[in-house]
Amino acid sequence: MATASISSIDTMISSKVGAAPKIMETVSSYRKCLGGTQSGPRDYTAPAHLRQEPKIYRQPSRVALSGALDGGRSAWNLTRMKSRLFARILLACLYSASVAALQSPSASSSAETSVALPQIPSPTGPYGIGRIGYHWTDASRPDDYDPKLRRELMVYFWYPTAKTAGTKGQYLPGAAQMDSLPEIHKIMSREFGNAWAQIVSGEISSHAIDHAPIAKSGVPFPVVTFSHGLGSTGFQYTVLIEHLVSYGYVVASIEHTYTATAIWFPDGRVVMQHNDSPPARLSQSERPKWMMKQVSIGISEGAADVRFVIDRMEELDRDKQHSALAGAIDLKRLAAMGHSAGAEFAARACQQDSRIHACVDLDGGMVPIAALPLYEDNPMMRQPLLFLEAYHSDDRMGGMPDQIAKYKRVREQQLQELPLGSYAVVLHSPEIAHPSFSDVPLLFHGQDGFPETPVVLHNLDLITRFIRDFLSKTLRGEKVSLFDERTSPLPEASVTAYGH
Repeated sequence: MATASISSIDTMISSKVGAAPKIMETVSSYRKCLGGTQSGPRDYTAPAHLRQEPKIYRQPSRVALSGALDGGRSAWNLTRMKSRLFARILLACLYSASVAALQSPSASSSAETSVALPQIPSPTGPYGIGRIGYHWTDASRPDDYDPKLRRELMVYFWYPTAKTAGTKGQYLPGAAQMDSLPEIHKIMSREFGNAWAQIVSGEISSHAIDHAPIAKSGVPFPVVTFSHGLGSTGFQYTVLIEHLVSYGYVVASIEHTYTATAIWFPDGRVVMQHNDSPPARLSQSERPKWMMKQVSIGISEGAADVRFVIDRMEELDRDKQHSALAGAIDLKRLAAMGHSAGAEFAARACQQDSRIHACVDLDGGMVPIAALPLYEDNPMMRQPLLFLEAYHSDDRMGGMPDQIAKYKRVREQQLQELPLGSYAVVLHSPEIAHPSFSDVPLLFHGQDGFPETPVVLHNLDLITRFIRDFLSKTLRGEKVSLFDERTSPLPEASVTAYGH
């Protein structure tokens, strides 16, 4: 596998630093320290079970990366702005990014436009949707900023249930508690726009019923871990998650602490993402090295979250006395999936962990460096990979022509190293972009440059069809039309088979 050296990356970034010091200063952090610890596992409970009022916890944190890999609303604007090009050259290789200096249009500007209430489409599969949350602590990993604390996560399991018409559930658990904090209200209103008030009120809802009985099946359900993008949350992928669950998958959606916009813990804490800059004492030549180190650590930690969740799932599956999922999940049919920065978490976990049997990378390419994570251990992916991305023309990828050409060579070399059954799929449908893999375009349909609902739903349908067919093929051994080389793929997609 071809690798890019840190020194070559430093040279590339350093050559651009002097031209855009303000962009360098907007590099944001995604780290924050938690207050207190909680040992688990423990089920997520309804708001009535809160033990104390919400509290905000924060500490200085680690660097984040370019808007090219930002999973939230603001990433759409970057795809539509010329400034995104340079930002992506400079920072996308680092792992994902804050876009403080390139903020989307304000919620107040959206308020002037009257649009229909966004609705999460009903899942089309034969199953209903259940959901249960766990608050887990990884005792083996200390908190980055307080060695007395340990790494904490919220993990939400979405699972098949008996299907009932008209079911509604919370879109984002803990939204009302978050909204009661003025600072969180401001952040979430900026992230979700006018939809935030409707999420808090329940006007925008999911189809997930908390603690619903899991569907009876003759065989356990295959499992998919999911990792969200930087500055977003797993709940912003409700359409994708509910689609998979309705077709008989259990999805373990990880709220990556310090990477998510905000996480509500059942004990009342709200953990936020915070902005930071490289230490002021660093010279321009030192900053890229510092940032690259943080990138490597950040991807490694996200991958460790995925692997820790797999460890805990093994315990859940054995705990027939206390676990509602015991005997219902098939960890021999396990995939890791992520979008944007979360795609790098999933890909790195796949490089390290043979328990994962398939990997799905959603628009996670790190232009202009590599498609998949690069580490000194020269990792080889042993699982079939679906590398699914939206089409980006060269002039919107970010980089000079020689840098884009080099990225494409590295991307091709990495894909050539993949095992049999791997595919790269590029989607060319109208208005498809980086946020199209999430609910964001649906929540903002017809506003701030986002397409109208029919276009949004068409792109989501295209994305979910490829993901589901790939999982059906790799985890269930089914013959699927989209990856049958004897037939033509959909006209809005180019499919390339890889593997040896």
